[in-house]
Amino acid sequence: MANALNRYEGHHPRRFTPAIIRRDVFGPRRAFRVLIAEVDDRIVGYAAIIAGYNTDLAAPELWMLDLFVAARWRSHGIGRALVTTVARETVRRGLTCLEWGVRGNNTRAKRFYRRLGATIGNTRVAALTGRALTALARR
Repeated sequence: MANALNRYEGHHPRRFTPAIIRRDVFGPRRAFRVLIAEVDDRIVGYAAIIAGYNTDLAAPELWMLDLFVAARWRSHGIGRALVTTVARETVRRGLTCLEWGVRGNNTRAKRFYRRLGATIGNTRVAALTGRALTALARR
């Protein structure tokens, strides 16, 4: 499903494989956690989360890396259920902040998040990858 999200957003990164998922989600040095939504024993959506720190609040937070629901299952409450589950996990951990990114041109997602009570600021996510990352690191 992460590959489907990447295609949906127009990304072409290294493709997720079962080996990568086993290593990074279930391995001894877990990189992130995944919550899945199932309908009739089929995975129809997921949320990926990671612990972080919010320097604006001077407090730990939970960061939602991805939220994805297969197109056929959108508008069936699955996205809401996933975000609700992530919010519950945030509170269970005693954290006061849950954050995630949303593409500026994704008006449907922004409308959905606002209906959940989220605020959406003007912050954009910057990234260094590939050659740009290694070139800067060599300086």
